Amino acid sequence: MSRFLIFYFVFYGGANVYFYLKIWFALPLSRRARLFLALPLALLFSAPLLARTLDAQGFELTAEAASFAGYWWMGLLFLFICASLPIDLVNLIILTGKRLVKNGLTATIPPRTAVIVPAVYAAVVATYGYHEARDIRTEQVTIQTAKIPASVGRIRIVQITDVHAGQIVREQRIREILRVVAATSPDLIVSTGDLVDGHQRHFTGLEPLFRELRPRLGTYAVTGNHEYYIGLDKSVKFTVDAGFRLLMDETAVIGDYLTISGLADPGRMDHDPTRESTEQKLLATTDRKRFLLLLKHRPSVAQASLGKVDLQLSGHVHKGQIFPFNFLTWLAYPIRTGLTDLGSGSRIYVSRGTGVWGPPIRFLAPPEVTVIDLVPELKSAR
Repeated sequence: MSRFLIFYFVFYGGANVYFYLKIWFALPLSRRARLFLALPLALLFSAPLLARTLDAQGFELTAEAASFAGYWWMGLLFLFICASLPIDLVNLIILTGKRLVKNGLTATIPPRTAVIVPAVYAAVVATYGYHEARDIRTEQVTIQTAKIPASVGRIRIVQITDVHAGQIVREQRIREILRVVAATSPDLIVSTGDLVDGHQRHFTGLEPLFRELRPRLGTYAVTGNHEYYIGLDKSVKFTVDAGFRLLMDETAVIGDYLTISGLADPGRMDHDPTRESTEQKLLATTDRKRFLLLLKHRPSVAQASLGKVDLQLSGHVHKGQIFPFNFLTWLAYPIRTGLTDLGSGSRIYVSRGTGVWGPPIRFLAPPEVTVIDLVPELKSAR
């Protein structure tokens, strides 16, 4: 959490200062006008943190207004900067060339244009991104395995992850997600973390919606980092009351051919060196003749697990949620979203996530419900 606060104040705070300076240079503002600009920017910057404080004190409507304004501004500002920085780079190249080469390009992009163009881009993409965030895609994956006999046939696993049910993702959105899940006719449903978010009262009462899903092989879940942020006890209670069997460094045996191992997320720590040893102890007790499904919120792969895990399901990164933030998430977790063959008979599927965190915007990273069909391996004719 401390890293998040450092990122928030240093990078997000710096982004707000950058926007303020862009407006300052683009418009001939008086001292009073600059002050009137700085005050709302300061409020928008602090709004997400202020919303949590207000929410904890019971000021729900004020907290929701602050959260709505703060997260929308966060998304708009990110899009503005993504369009503004290339313009600044072009101007820098022109100015540098002017100093190095006589009679070279001398006209830079005017400051006002350098504000208007990114502002229009941000508004257009945010509008599109709001609708993309509501467009739940069904991603289909088929995995052939010799560990599922022909007599069993297909086993359909449906993954949801990063739903973030709470202040932003409310009941109507949950109903839409679960309608998509039900339409896939799953045999087994798994949630790979960050099922809930926000204050407890935002997701209390949603449990019956999840309990309506009754796949024949059950529903299973693991924790994500946000379950720890909002309070592990509250998150665990909701997950269990919603009908999931929560696997906290535990293994569940399903039928004769499938095993599910679930790892608890390290929570507030970005990396916990003890997690890998816990993973190895957990996997050491599994039967390698059975198909082993590993539920792990963060898409990190333990090299020692290769050859032991048949399929790892993860989320966490949202594919960046708003392009090009996916390049930053890739630096932390350099495995692409979708299905990746890790070698030694192991695979990982990284979902783009089913809900949203923060800005209710997705751009080039639509939400998904993932359908994984395990089918018997076809024997080639001799």
